[in-house]
Amino acid sequence: MAQPNHTPRLLGTEEALSVLFCLVDDAYAHLNPRARSYESLKRLSDSEVITLALFQQLRGVESERSFLRDAQRFFAHLFPGVVGLHPSSFHRRVRKLRHFLEPLRRAILSEMIGDPETLLVDSTLLSVLHPRQVPQGSGFPGAAWVRWGSFSVYGVKLHLLCAANRVPISYELTPANVADVSLTEELIAEAALEEGVARRLLGDLAYRSEELREALAEMDILLATERSERRRGVRQRVEIALSSLKRVFGVGETLATTLVGLATRIAAKMTAYTYAFLVNRVLGRPQGKIKDLWA
Repeated sequence: MAQPNHTPRLLGTEEALSVLFCLVDDAYAHLNPRARSYESLKRLSDSEVITLALFQQLRGVESERSFLRDAQRFFAHLFPGVVGLHPSSFHRRVRKLRHFLEPLRRAILSEMIGDPETLLVDSTLLSVLHPRQVPQGSGFPGAAWVRWGSFSVYGVKLHLLCAANRVPISYELTPANVADVSLTEELIAEAALEEGVARRLLGDLAYRSEELREALAEMDILLATERSERRRGVRQRVEIALSSLKRVFGVGETLATTLVGLATRIAAKMTAYTYAFLVNRVLGRPQGKIKDLWA
């Protein structure tokens, strides 16, 4: 087995990975206290599998085979059970634990966002099949065609509600042809914020709706919309969050072939993104500097 090469950069990654595991392990113990009863029967504990799944997304590696090869080479001293682990076994464990990903993310959410007075909402298209691939089969369940500029896209849409510090609060996946404005109230409801905390919602012209404005007014939330190119400062932070999810976490380039697989990978990416902020806080690093620590 190859020995770890302890360069300063790798040592930083090891420290961050250890912090990530401790955070996940503490939160998972509260969500599933009975899991520890069966850990002696498993090569990797549930907390280790979840940590590795988040680590895979933080490193931006879509192939589980490639990720496990690197994990065995450089991080086997932290996760001995990863040695000899087959990608299909890892994949099954992650899918089995996928229902804990969002609860784990929400377990640290209040610490990350506090009581946000300003909410930001936006969406982005995720292509799931090349247009030439769609006629060859039955398509991708949950995806749809939508016109985007001068061409059409076949895929899904990620709707995101985040705080002013770019931390995602709630999100939804829908077919690509679902209107942005139709998901807004659902996103706010899923945020489960205390009544009266949020004071305004910022979005682009896709969210301009008198019906939505009146619905939000009943919750004492002011709806403010304007063109994307006129956004300045805080209004651009939701776009920065979506850009990071695409550029660093490859949210638009998953290798998923089913809707369940896509939803699992999106959940892992959103959870990894949120935990990356917290790990940076614990280590005293700038919150938004993610890529250089995990690459």
